Amino acid sequence: MKLIHTSPAPITEINGFGRFGEFLFFAGGEYVMTAGDHIAYAIEIDDSDIIVAEQLFFHEDAEKLSGLVEKVMQMVGCDEDAAEELIAQREDVHNIDTDIEPEDLADISWDIQRITGEAAVLLGFRGVEMEDEQGRAYLIHMAGREADLEVA
Repeated sequence: MKLIHTSPAPITEINGFGRFGEFLFFAGGEYVMTAGDHIAYAIEIDDSDIIVAEQLFFHEDAEKLSGLVEKVMQMVGCDEDAAEELIAQREDVHNIDTDIEPEDLADISWDIQRITGEAAVLLGFRGVEMEDEQGRAYLIHMAGREADLEVA
């Protein structure tokens, strides 16, 4: 499958810094989330390297995700079921009862998206397919794979 990532600057190194760390968001086609000029990158990835977020807790090794579930429970102040729903992207932190200040909900939502990517990696996948404001999106672990990025 061919996926596209857009960036406001050339990508020379992928590191653990930033909101999504060693992950990059991709889509099936080009879409731009930045003002001004951008660079589009393409990668080829096997469908079998990606898990759909909604399926994370149905995986045979789902018990490996307990640490991430606990992390989300502490971040959000929710129970285990709600944390699993948030990680699986079946629920959004904006729609649940929480003590998080409204101005902080977007940051928490993005942090949970990153945790969803971490869950996929823990289960042996390179990435996770989920829904975002642009439609279906793919959060792909790219550490050490800068050479896989081709200017589209």
